[in-house]
Amino acid sequence: MKKKIAFVDFDMSIRGGGQQVLCNIANALADEDPNQEKYEIYVISLIHEKEECAYGLREGIHYYNILPYKARIREVMSRAGKDFRRYCVEQGIELLFYVGVYAGFCAGFPGRKLDIPKVFCDHGALMNQWKDKVVRFMRRRGSRYADRTVVLTRQSEKAYYERFHCKPGRVITIYNWIDDVILDAAGDYDAESRKILTAGRFSREKGMDLLVDTAVALKKKTKDFVWEVYGDGELWDEINRRIREEGLEKNVKLMGLTDEMERCYRGHSMYVLTSYREGLPLVLLEAKANHLPLVSFDIVSGPGEIIEDGTDGVLIPPYDTEEMACQIYGLLCSQEKRIRMSECSGRNLEEFGKEKILSQWRALIEDMVSG
Repeated sequence: MKKKIAFVDFDMSIRGGGQQVLCNIANALADEDPNQEKYEIYVISLIHEKEECAYGLREGIHYYNILPYKARIREVMSRAGKDFRRYCVEQGIELLFYVGVYAGFCAGFPGRKLDIPKVFCDHGALMNQWKDKVVRFMRRRGSRYADRTVVLTRQSEKAYYERFHCKPGRVITIYNWIDDVILDAAGDYDAESRKILTAGRFSREKGMDLLVDTAVALKKKTKDFVWEVYGDGELWDEINRRIREEGLEKNVKLMGLTDEMERCYRGHSMYVLTSYREGLPLVLLEAKANHLPLVSFDIVSGPGEIIEDGTDGVLIPPYDTEEMACQIYGLLCSQEKRIRMSECSGRNLEEFGKEKILSQWRALIEDMVSG
């Protein structure tokens, strides 16, 4: 008999790192040899801001949306819980994965009445939002509502034990993997390029305002650069307006959303991350697979476990846009340095290889279901 496993997300209709990772894991488990009769996969979205699932799920994966519209946490807690439990019972779900803080809190509370093992997957980082009392409360509850917590970095694992006093073995680190689509599309590094690349949601935590501040500082050093930014989100209009106000139209290009991001890494000189906070940023891993030098703020969690400062990229003191502009300018001026970092950027990718990480997910599933 196949093990029935459900992944729960707050809103699978929007694009984000958590949704992409959920989709990758669900698809990979659904692709297991059908002759082995291993897993039957379910994906549950608590709400749906848009009409369709933002990422493609394999044929055979069961997809269920509870509230077919955008809703606040309070409404989700009051209206979705009973339907969520009913669906899990009717389908005979044997293991639940709550993916993200909102799912861990909103589904974790009603899920307490389900007599099945549960795993809370924190796609962010505990210390990045420690001062936010609401998010800290939801993380604490999400972890307590589950039997195990999966985090993205060793730093986050340590923080959960120290701050939430979790029992030994209750928190484990599993990295995100680099998708095969990215690896297959990766090309040779273009040492002649002076184009800079960034991709992500136009939301507060992704630091697109810091990107504009950095571009302003960089323009004081050189006007000979093009910074392509892929993505969309609620702050797109605001960022676009700032670009015009700062006279950066010829330098910062908003490329919009693309379904073929794997092809967009080619022809760029470096990848730059300006986020206020991250879990384990997939974009940095994807840029490494394309041998791009990396430039990022050395925020609490994520970049420091991917970038070796001075070897395959540069780590900048958090939110120091002047220093980031200086380091970008230095890379633009030194083709030799870019080539050296590019040659190093493709190293240690095995740590983020699909098979290695997928085997960790399989081991966790077997331990939770059999245990």
